[in-house]
Amino acid sequence: MSLATRLATAAALAVCLCAFPSRAAAQAVTGTLLGNITDSSGGTVPGVSVTATEVQTNISRTTVSNEAGHYTFSSLPPGKYTVSAELQGFKKVSRQNVEVEVNTTIRDALREAIPEHVWVRGEVQGLRKSRAGHVYFQLVEKDERRNRVQAALDVALFRSHLMTVDAALRKVPGIELADDVEVRVKGHIDVYPPTGRLQLIMTGIDPVFTAGALAANRDRVLRQLEAEGLLRANAAHELPQVPLRIGLVTSAASAAYHDFLDELEASGFAFRVGVCDVRVQGENAPRRLVWALRRLGRIADAFDAIVIVRGGGSRADLAPFDTDDVARAIAAMPIPVLTGIGHEVDRSVADEVAHTASKTPTASAQVLVEQVMEFVHRLDDVSRGVVHHARSNCALALRELRDCARRARRVPAVALSRELAVVERHRGRAEELGTRAVKQAATALDGSERALSAAGGRLARAEDRRLIACEARLRALDPARVLERGYTITRDREGRVVKRAAALSSGDRLVTEFADGTAAAVVHEVDTRES
Repeated sequence: MSLATRLATAAALAVCLCAFPSRAAAQAVTGTLLGNITDSSGGTVPGVSVTATEVQTNISRTTVSNEAGHYTFSSLPPGKYTVSAELQGFKKVSRQNVEVEVNTTIRDALREAIPEHVWVRGEVQGLRKSRAGHVYFQLVEKDERRNRVQAALDVALFRSHLMTVDAALRKVPGIELADDVEVRVKGHIDVYPPTGRLQLIMTGIDPVFTAGALAANRDRVLRQLEAEGLLRANAAHELPQVPLRIGLVTSAASAAYHDFLDELEASGFAFRVGVCDVRVQGENAPRRLVWALRRLGRIADAFDAIVIVRGGGSRADLAPFDTDDVARAIAAMPIPVLTGIGHEVDRSVADEVAHTASKTPTASAQVLVEQVMEFVHRLDDVSRGVVHHARSNCALALRELRDCARRARRVPAVALSRELAVVERHRGRAEELGTRAVKQAATALDGSERALSAAGGRLARAEDRRLIACEARLRALDPARVLERGYTITRDREGRVVKRAAALSSGDRLVTEFADGTAAAVVHEVDTRES
């Protein structure tokens, strides 16, 4: 870079930093602009012409740097200005070089204003490793209630410091730099000149902080679940004696998936597995796990148990299984939930809430296989018991039958004759008793017949007398007998008996019945008597 270019860009840098630190060449300022002119070696340069031009009016003001290389523009009206500088004999600097130089100066100013080493804590997000071996991620601060990012800082961990960080992490087993892990890192604030991106150059890490944060969060969630009675809620569900219908929550492309299924298949039992394919690691793992559990919970009648498995990893990879949401989703399941999260040392909150926790996916499958195997063994024991009792009973019956046969063959003829004589005596006695009983019954029957005949005669005569009396009363009431005594019966045209004169009107047709016939008549006049 030429001396004129260096001087001019240095002047522009000073203006931008004092006025409005942005990457634009034209800057908004009010009041006074101060600047400093230095050469490439950092020495001050006096006598440099510096011009400040207002963008809208194109009005310029010019000053010259003093012996210390400083320049000042006083009492400038509000507006946007561009600043340029030139030295006699050199070409005036172009504005295209201002942006990079501005970011460089911002970087230098930050290095002077902020301590060389700072400690920053936050949650790791977007971790990635470049081909060159450098690691980049963001440290974010989240709102605890809404789980939203409130602030973020780019972090660069260069390969030269990566070994130091890895060595520090190895001192605390199970801790690694990964997404969703809360860390406390050391570094210095820097600005990347080509893009103006503010970033933290990471040089160290405090693994004890990460371990403590994970443990504290785990303890908090466990205490809350214990207080609400959810810690053993799922364990209260009884695992069926033959759990062959399994709902599996894992990544279908993972080794954990294949390890689990291979163990079930090797058992030879007729397991049926329904897989809910979700990723169980990463930023959205808790939300995906909750979704999978709720989905299987809606069809829980189709399963005997739910199993959550994942492959091995660091303690930090267990973070999704230490969340309150996942723990509550497990506690709310209406059937047993088994976990095989694949960590040999630590137990997650999900392990504590689950019905049965195993260290690996294979071990979870073995729990199910052993449950079925135990039932098969019990069934075999019962079968052997049934066969044993059946054989014992059959053998006993066979012995008794043979004993009876031997006794039957040993009975002498005399004993048989004696028994026949006894039978004959009983037969004669039975015949005698039968004949006597028949005679007694015949005698009783004859007496009953005579008593029945006498009672029947009496009843018949009494009924005859009652019938004659009824017949006499009936004859006395017969209308024909009344008519024979000179009375008549008068009816209207509809055959109804006329009982009162008031019921008749002039012109009514009547029929009068006599003992020997009837006569028709027409009413000409009705005369009623007062009663």
